[in-house]
Amino acid sequence: MLGPLGWQGARAQTTYVPVAVTGYTDDVIANGNDPVVANSTTNTVDRGIPTVRWCFANATFPGLNASNALPASGTINSISTPGLTFQMASATGNNSLRIAGNNVNTPSVLTLTNPQPCSEVMVLATEGNGTTAADKTFKVTFTDGSFQTFTDVVVPDWFNGTITPAINVGSRVSYVTNAVDFTPGNPRLYEVRLSLAVANYSKSVQSITITKTAIDPVLNVMGISLGSNCLGVPTGGTATASTPSVCPGLPVVLSLTGATVSGSITYQWQASTDGGTTFTNIAGATTVPYTARPTVSTQYRAVVTCRVQSSNSAAVPVTVLPAAATVAYAPGPICLPAPGTALTATPLTATPAGGTFSSTAGLVLNAGTGAIDLGASAPGTYTVTYNLLNACQAVGTTTVTLVRNAPTLAYPATTFCRTGNSGVPTATPTGGTFGSTAGLAINASTGAIDLASSSAGTYTVSYTSGGTCPAVATAQVVIKSDALPVFPTVITPNNDDKNEALRFKISDVTGYHIRVYSRWGRKVYEGYDAAQGWTAADNSAGTYYYHVSYTDCAGRLQEYKSWVEVVK
Repeated sequence: MLGPLGWQGARAQTTYVPVAVTGYTDDVIANGNDPVVANSTTNTVDRGIPTVRWCFANATFPGLNASNALPASGTINSISTPGLTFQMASATGNNSLRIAGNNVNTPSVLTLTNPQPCSEVMVLATEGNGTTAADKTFKVTFTDGSFQTFTDVVVPDWFNGTITPAINVGSRVSYVTNAVDFTPGNPRLYEVRLSLAVANYSKSVQSITITKTAIDPVLNVMGISLGSNCLGVPTGGTATASTPSVCPGLPVVLSLTGATVSGSITYQWQASTDGGTTFTNIAGATTVPYTARPTVSTQYRAVVTCRVQSSNSAAVPVTVLPAAATVAYAPGPICLPAPGTALTATPLTATPAGGTFSSTAGLVLNAGTGAIDLGASAPGTYTVTYNLLNACQAVGTTTVTLVRNAPTLAYPATTFCRTGNSGVPTATPTGGTFGSTAGLAINASTGAIDLASSSAGTYTVSYTSGGTCPAVATAQVVIKSDALPVFPTVITPNNDDKNEALRFKISDVTGYHIRVYSRWGRKVYEGYDAAQGWTAADNSAGTYYYHVSYTDCAGRLQEYKSWVEVVK
């Protein structure tokens, strides 16, 4: 059923039951057709002026009706507490426990004819004749002999009292003159609440003992009703949420189903952000329904309390959707391999999980995993977007730079003589290092070749670029010997394999030409092969002169003139 707060709960409104008691001492209600008040009463509500003393009257008294007198049935429906009913004793008998003075030594007692348990004792009472005083003591005694005492109890004066009136009667009658006094809203009977301790809920109320210390005012106790509520632990029920998930800070309406509902119930919402391990009170969250605005995923429950007894509702989780996403790849540029190479770069982080990836043109990536196909992507700087596609539109972006280095290497020439100078090569980007196969003396920082220290041959020079994405460029160089000729001064063509011929140890030349002359200037030999020497086989011993010319490996014309002694 729907509770008074607009939510379903286990109905536990306080139930009030009027109870019959013994112990009334006076009849203060005029009734019947006899206009003489004293004929239907035994005493007055107040002490009053001797010549004017006042009683209540019910609707049967002459000149009164249901709108301005006590009801003829004696049933009082409280105007302050819904559902609270008192049943007064008969107007034809004693209907008031009237205490006119200090009765501490002789306490007055009302005894229940049918003892029963309750959570509160409601007393119908009023005082007449003077200023209201907090001098009353009510002692509720249980059938097991235990009791609970309520001290300094206030019962207002029957005129103009403001503390929980049960009924505004509208009239009174004079016990002395029989006059009827109509005063709108007065006189009044009040309800006095005696809330029992939880430990006494299960005990049956036996009697109520009343004492007062002041002479005035006069106390009249005219009814007892027992309220039953919160006799047991209230039902916590189940917490519900208007939505299972929400963006941070947006409202979620929390309510309860199956919880105890009554005017005595209080509620305190609690929150847990550690999966239900620890719950803490939410300040000011004491209504049902209650609107929460979570910023993180939270479990909510309500503490349902009836007086000092409480129970917790089953918790309801509310998931806070991410309003922001993050995505990141490895820091710095990502090096691209050769086109077509099967190599990928995956995100280091992509939170929360479950999103999709996209990018600007030129970057090839997997929309589900964010893996970049490096072999298919072009160099450049790209924006990668990670989108969760949830109600909060959580989006994260990052920048990815792909780099593919294409270094270059070029020497001033491809062929060098060992006696020449290689110069410094052009290499881009700058800042790399140089290397070569064995036999080539090369400066690793500048790429300059030490030709004189290198061996003749063909070499591959490598240039490894510096920076984040190093790559290698190569160039081929040829080193020619360009050895200076050795000029012998003596030849001995005697077949001992020593100094057999005039032969120059020279290589990597072109245009070689040698001419040998006798001492008289006659040409005795002419040759064009640097590897073939003059043996003087057809010549006699003596001194000879020669002239050698050739073009060296650097393209320069070289000429040498000298002599040689032939010994035979």
